Amino acid sequence: MGVDGIFKAAIQLSPTELSELLLSLQGLLEAKGEQPTADGQPQGSIELKVINGCGPYAYLRYYKGQKNGRGQYGSKYLGKWPARTAN
Repeated sequence: MGVDGIFKAAIQLSPTELSELLLSLQGLLEAKGEQPTADGQPQGSIELKVINGCGPYAYLRYYKGQKNGRGQYGSKYLGKWPARTAN
């Protein structure tokens, strides 16, 4: 699915879901090192987890902002990480 397809699907989202999508996309850009944060602190990362000997599975971790004086974080499952092959 290209950007146009994603945008068409995003039209169906509620304002709350759109905000969540925006924050997670910003975190993904930061995790990939393609968009620095304003304060220079990383707010997005990709974590690889091995679960019961299987995987690795990729999770996007990103900062959602402050709520009740505490930092709130989000997580999105990205799927099984591609196996790296030696050259």
